[in-house]
Amino acid sequence: MARDRRDLTGVVTERRKDRKLRFVRVVIVVSSSVLVLPLVMSAVTDLLLGPDERRGLALVYLAAALMASFLLLWMLFGRVRLGQPRPVSPWAYWGASALAAAVALGALTPIFGMLLLGGWVGVTVFLGPRSWGWWLLAGSLALSAVLTVQALELDVPVVGVVVLWIVLVLWSLFMAGAVLIYVRLWDVTNEALLEQRARARLAVSEERLRFSRDMHDLLGHSLSALVVKSELAERVLERDPARAAQEMTEVQGLSRRSLSQVRSAVRGYREIDLEEEVEAVRTALAANGIRTEVSGVAGNGLPTGTAATAAWVVREGGTNVLRHSHATECRITFTRAEGDTADALVVEVANDRASGHARNGGSGLTGLAERLAGAGGRLTAEPTPEGGFLLRAAVPWAVEGPDRPSGHEEARL
Repeated sequence: MARDRRDLTGVVTERRKDRKLRFVRVVIVVSSSVLVLPLVMSAVTDLLLGPDERRGLALVYLAAALMASFLLLWMLFGRVRLGQPRPVSPWAYWGASALAAAVALGALTPIFGMLLLGGWVGVTVFLGPRSWGWWLLAGSLALSAVLTVQALELDVPVVGVVVLWIVLVLWSLFMAGAVLIYVRLWDVTNEALLEQRARARLAVSEERLRFSRDMHDLLGHSLSALVVKSELAERVLERDPARAAQEMTEVQGLSRRSLSQVRSAVRGYREIDLEEEVEAVRTALAANGIRTEVSGVAGNGLPTGTAATAAWVVREGGTNVLRHSHATECRITFTRAEGDTADALVVEVANDRASGHARNGGSGLTGLAERLAGAGGRLTAEPTPEGGFLLRAAVPWAVEGPDRPSGHEEARL
């Protein structure tokens, strides 16, 4: 497990946000399908209630209504896409509008055709560029004028036509407002997520730059001194061997100190805090609706290496619960086991409703077992009789940190 792996809480939060955004996307599209339902129902009504001689034409209108609805939903699905929206195809935009206009002109009554046309304009006007919207509005007004003339020819009162136009305008504004609210809410949510991810990438970049500066400040002076002293030893080697030997001895001492400083710096970057990791796992599990009970968390009394290794156990255990179970409860316990030869910190992560993959184990648990075995500890991971899963790790009380070399290696270096 490397330190540059994303924090568990961040991983889970991103996944939950993606799932929520996908759900909202589906809701928007399904809701919009309700908005275009009158277009299809008009063609269905014409097919079922119209005269027999219009049956073939009604089938054509029904096909046109279905195709227009499909194109509209396809455009809307691309508009509320995760990340950057997909550009609207002018062929899909104007093709769908032409099909909708044909269905409106062929409706059983001009009044119903005007309402269909107004609803279509309200749904479609904000899906394309603004200039397209103005052209769409102008075309719909022209077609509405044609339908108005047809209504007057059917002896519809002038007052009724005026009321119809008022209703038509209000209906179009209502549909347009509904779609606009959907789209704007999606844009705000999507932009917030993109900005958050950009800030996270920026934070990673800044952390890398900080690490680079720290390494430069740490090693710059030491390496410069090593170069100067080694060059001095080379110059005085023939005329003053004792001075050269002294310089090389100082070079060795400076090298050891530099190596120790680098190890300390890297260990400080890679080691994780036990209490912070427990809180991060608790937060991640709670965000997924998993009740978490933690008991026996040791404070400052733990050795640094023991606490760091236990933190890795907690992190891997929490990851295992989130990825390989449908848990509703989780217990994290810390106990000290006193033996005849050495003490150990026992860390247990137990959950209910384990999946089959969790029962078979994974690469994360294998790597954790190897880490513990190298430190003299042991790891067991097995299902429980109640259908849950229990991860149990025994961490030696005086275990060295994950990146600290053994005493033999340190002496050799």
